[in-house]
Amino acid sequence: MHTGDNILKIRADKNLTRKELASAINRDEAFLTDVEERGIEPSVSDLLKIADVLDTDISALIYGKEFHKKGVVLTKADSRVRIDRRKSFDYENLAPYYSGRHIEPLLVEVYSGKSLEYSVHKGEEFHYVMEGTLKIIINEKEYILEEGDSIYFDSSFPHALTAVGEKAKILAAIYNSESMVHLSRSKKMTDLIQGAKHLGGMNLVIVIPNETAVEAANMAIKEDVVKKAFLIGDPDDLPKEWAAHRDVYEIVEIKKNVDNYDALCAGKGVEYIKTSKGDMLMKGNINTAVYMRAILNKQSGIGTGRRLSMVSMFEIPKLNRFIFLTDPGINPELTIANDIDTSRDIILNAIDVAKSMGVTHPNVAILDANEKPSEKIPTSIFARELSKMDWGDATVYGPLSYDLALYEESVKHKGLTNLPVAGKADILIVPHLAGGNFLYKAWAMTMSADVANVVLGANAPIIITSRSDSDMTKFLTLCASAVYSKYLQK
Repeated sequence: MHTGDNILKIRADKNLTRKELASAINRDEAFLTDVEERGIEPSVSDLLKIADVLDTDISALIYGKEFHKKGVVLTKADSRVRIDRRKSFDYENLAPYYSGRHIEPLLVEVYSGKSLEYSVHKGEEFHYVMEGTLKIIINEKEYILEEGDSIYFDSSFPHALTAVGEKAKILAAIYNSESMVHLSRSKKMTDLIQGAKHLGGMNLVIVIPNETAVEAANMAIKEDVVKKAFLIGDPDDLPKEWAAHRDVYEIVEIKKNVDNYDALCAGKGVEYIKTSKGDMLMKGNINTAVYMRAILNKQSGIGTGRRLSMVSMFEIPKLNRFIFLTDPGINPELTIANDIDTSRDIILNAIDVAKSMGVTHPNVAILDANEKPSEKIPTSIFARELSKMDWGDATVYGPLSYDLALYEESVKHKGLTNLPVAGKADILIVPHLAGGNFLYKAWAMTMSADVANVVLGANAPIIITSRSDSDMTKFLTLCASAVYSKYLQK
């Protein structure tokens, strides 16, 4: 079954007509006809919308079944899921529908290859040879396994396998203690991960790689979110972690002893995005000002003309939707030097991200102390001015207090149900960076909410990770950037 078959079945079970579903996701009926009857693959953004309307998870649309949290899951021979991961292997997942599993049971057909593909991850692996002869190299030592032989090893050692002869078939059980898809704490973020993996891998460009950037890239490579990564800088300065996936990385050499080293590396990174070699641009050990200058260069850069801004996406407890927060990291205030056009850019960036993540009609709340504009609070006047602008297929309203923006109980309690977006905001716009930073840290650190960050205003997602970011935040940031990159390419 393809994705369209799964959508058709679930839609019919929900007693929704094709026209009703198309209308709910802001698409025409012909689009769904192409998906359901002609096998046209919808974008991840559309899959997220459809999953939301059908009240299911994205895995049900891709694989035909929702993930099961606990219990017993039977996988029939005809419902195994094939995984296209590497050119020298064909995989079938034997337990694709058990969520939170710690072991990946796989049937793997291994082909003989000229170059070995090494892997490293925390955990353990067990391989049993069913057919043929297998050669496996673990920590530089070679092992030959015949039919009926098995091997168990610590997978934190660099390891690679190939067939001796044309092909071998093995049963593999892989325990990856760092598998991010199983560590996500929220349904929406799990959908984001599955959506990013469904893209088949995007190309990443890292400018002057440091340990933080390479570790994040390695996680995305292991989860098939990144299929190729370009490392721009001096090969002698590369963090050792890149060797874990040397078959995926390509080094673009610029020696450190040249003048304007940082600027040359940033320029080369931008060039790789501009020529479509890369889909996402990631900051490593480079001065932020130099990095941004290359991105926004009017002749050679990749700016869109909009102001750069950061959008952070969360899933907050008791709110069954993504909440997008901007700007918690780049712009000091929403309306800089009373420039309303800057405010509009920041809001439009957030609307674009929300749409890429499956929000059909984003509701945008401009936050302030309360819902009443006052000359004593200039930001509240700007909020009301922005509310009066034409936003197309989004609704923007402000000022609104935090509780009125997010919680319908507060709206009802105060008798303000007539206010647009009140109680149902998808996007929160903060008047100052400090407020956005407070909210970000309160949600991420105090509430332990998962978060992903995207920097917008360029022709590709801009990725800036911090050493203080958790592994999950780094990984989800790459997932969100991959989905948004694909959305930009539509």
